Amino acid sequence: MQSTNEDVRQWLLKQSDWLQEAADRLLKNGALSTADIQDLCAHLKTEQGRKATQHRVFGALAKPPQTSTVLRLKSIDALTGIEGLAPRRPLTFGRSNLTVVYGHNGSGKSSYARLLKKVTGKPRATELKPNVFLPAGQNGQCQITYELDEKSVPCTWTANSVPIEDLRAVDIFDTDEAAHYLRNESAAAYTPPVVSLFESLAEVCDQVKQQLQAEELKLVKALPNLPTDLASTGAGRNYSNLKAEESGPALNSLLTWTNEDQAALDQVVERLKASDPSALAKQKRARKTQVQQVVTGLEAAAKVFGTVGLESLRTLRSTAQSKRKIATEAADVSAAMLENVGSLTWRAMWEAARAYSQEAYVASAFPVTDSGARCVLCHQELSEDAQQRLRSFEAFVQGKLETEARQAEATYLHAKNSLPEVWKEELIETRCEAAGLTAGDWPQYLKTFWEKAALVKAELIADEISLPATPVPDIAEALKTLTQYASQLDTEAAQHDDDAKGMDRSKLGHQKLELEAKQWVVQQADAVKSEVERLKKLKAYEGWKSSANSRSVSQKSAEVAEKVITQGYVKRFNRELQALGATRIKVELVKTKTEKGKVLHRLQLKGVIGKQTIDAVLSEGERRVVALAAFLADLTEKPSNASFIFDDPISSLDQTWEERTIERLVELSKTRQVIVFTHRLSFMGLINEKSEDVSCVHIRQESWGAGESGDVPLYGKKPESALKDLQNTRVNQARKVLQEQGNDAYYPLGKAICSDFRILLERMVEFVLLADVIQRHRRAVNTQGKIQYLAKILPSDCALIEELMSKYSRFEHSQSAEAPVELPKPDELSEDIRRVLEWHTEFSKRPLE
Repeated sequence: MQSTNEDVRQWLLKQSDWLQEAADRLLKNGALSTADIQDLCAHLKTEQGRKATQHRVFGALAKPPQTSTVLRLKSIDALTGIEGLAPRRPLTFGRSNLTVVYGHNGSGKSSYARLLKKVTGKPRATELKPNVFLPAGQNGQCQITYELDEKSVPCTWTANSVPIEDLRAVDIFDTDEAAHYLRNESAAAYTPPVVSLFESLAEVCDQVKQQLQAEELKLVKALPNLPTDLASTGAGRNYSNLKAEESGPALNSLLTWTNEDQAALDQVVERLKASDPSALAKQKRARKTQVQQVVTGLEAAAKVFGTVGLESLRTLRSTAQSKRKIATEAADVSAAMLENVGSLTWRAMWEAARAYSQEAYVASAFPVTDSGARCVLCHQELSEDAQQRLRSFEAFVQGKLETEARQAEATYLHAKNSLPEVWKEELIETRCEAAGLTAGDWPQYLKTFWEKAALVKAELIADEISLPATPVPDIAEALKTLTQYASQLDTEAAQHDDDAKGMDRSKLGHQKLELEAKQWVVQQADAVKSEVERLKKLKAYEGWKSSANSRSVSQKSAEVAEKVITQGYVKRFNRELQALGATRIKVELVKTKTEKGKVLHRLQLKGVIGKQTIDAVLSEGERRVVALAAFLADLTEKPSNASFIFDDPISSLDQTWEERTIERLVELSKTRQVIVFTHRLSFMGLINEKSEDVSCVHIRQESWGAGESGDVPLYGKKPESALKDLQNTRVNQARKVLQEQGNDAYYPLGKAICSDFRILLERMVEFVLLADVIQRHRRAVNTQGKIQYLAKILPSDCALIEELMSKYSRFEHSQSAEAPVELPKPDELSEDIRRVLEWHTEFSKRPLE
């Protein structure tokens, strides 16, 4: 067994960690709770839980099996309302290991057996009925007293309630159990711990799988139903056939609705609605022209008000300012009497003087410095110094640096004056309407852009004195979209031209349905994503449930059970057949399969041609002895000292099998309590002959009900023990009555003793003198192993029997009134009984010559 345990340990270390954990808990605790199942379920879901690990030692596999307790049934008492049983005295099972409960048909034997099957929780126990001939009363009940490791345990049990847990270890053989072994597959009743571990593991696998299934059922589909008209579309089919493996790109493609998709749908709808495709084509081309104008306006504004345009204008401004500064700083008019000659104000004044001079001195060039000329500003006559100063000023103004400064300033001013017009809100709305840009964010985008352009232009006009102008945003993406839109309009216009020549409306309708289907699916995006997640979880659960499959456990269980159970079970069955003298019956016990960790076996005919059942071939007696062999083979291996109960085990058996069965029961009683219910008097005789320690109980039917217990009748007792009871009990009682009450009271007691003594003499002849070769209640003459003892008979033996039989036969007949036979007194009775007992002892020890 140790090598098997080590093999199991090595097998466990190759299994998933969650299964190892389950086995470890089973070995330590014996059973798993709901919390354990939930823990194992959670562990199985983890990657670590599904990996094989090597860190457990499974020390419990190395422990020796525990010895079982001793269980004995003591009595059934206080019995009411169960079947037809109504005993006034308890049914007690005595102190010996072998108890025979004898009674005629209808005495209550089967009722007691059915009660015991129910109270011990046997699988084929039937519901107990009340006495069907009496009015319905309260629920039936009884008191079962049993002994557990020599400690008496009384237990009141209500009919058909839960079994008494301690009594589950009791095993019962009856007709139903016999039929079960003959007709059905069955697991061995006793499963060694190393095999029961696999049964428990298989059950744990099922419980974990059920837990996973329960969780899986909560993953309810919440996907909206697809409209019927969209079912045939590509998007509809994809929607209906979502899978857990749906990839990110594929899912994104399914759930993405682009502007192009919307435009395509709009175009298809428009084409289907159009009554004049040519007019629609002209409209699209006009709209394209308007889009291009929007593009032109944006490009012009972005060119000037963008980063590059701003830098260009700033460069012009900087150049003009720089050249003016250079020209101003270079001004050197020695004749100047005041500062800032060449400044902007001075130059304005000078140019104004030039213009006025042309009016005052029309024919003379400015400045006029001729003799007698006057200053155009103050009208005083010019002195020579003043004339020279004016000529110096003009020379300065007409110089190169001043010219460059004026040119730079003119260029900058031209650039400012050339800044594009900013679109007003009214113009923007008009352009959007004409270009078909009313949908979406286009109106707001254009308004925002031109508002920013207006701010930039204002800052530029003011030479960015307050704040530097912020360039307008980049319009590359907008230009790209508008350009594509313009191209689309051109394409649509061309399509409308084609439609004017002829349109395939069916094809267009299909395109429209496909696009509408895609649009509808996209609208269910959240539900689709949730469904894909649900499908992924379902797939995960399928994998987890597969990991919880008990198949590998059952396979290993079959392998271990083949070594530990099946081989031993078959050997024990063959051994039991031999012990019962039934080896000639062509029957065998075979393993059929392993299911949920349990190994199943069944009985079948051996060497039969064709498919034949045991019921169809074997006789009733053969079936009974085969079933009994299977029952004993199955249950005697249990390391248990619990009671065995047999209800009429020798039914249909012949003399040989009856005797072999009794011998087997006597052998079985050497290790545990054996209780037998029987109506066969031959059984009583044989079992008393085979065993020295038998407790016999007689039950009978009374007017108040069945099951009443009492002493076994004389004909059912062993002659020697019956004679001793007669002498030690009844003769002594009769002696006391004679002494205290006289002959009249003694007479019926003495006559009964004489009658019973006569019966016991006959039993002595059958069992002792004639060696049980012939019995009155047995049809067969049984000579095997017995007839040789007839040679021991001597004439003196016959004389003694003849003497006493003649003497006590007189009391069985009517007596003459004139010469009645006087009853022997107690001392005479005691002496005659003693003589027979001494003869029995001597005869039994007498050797064969």
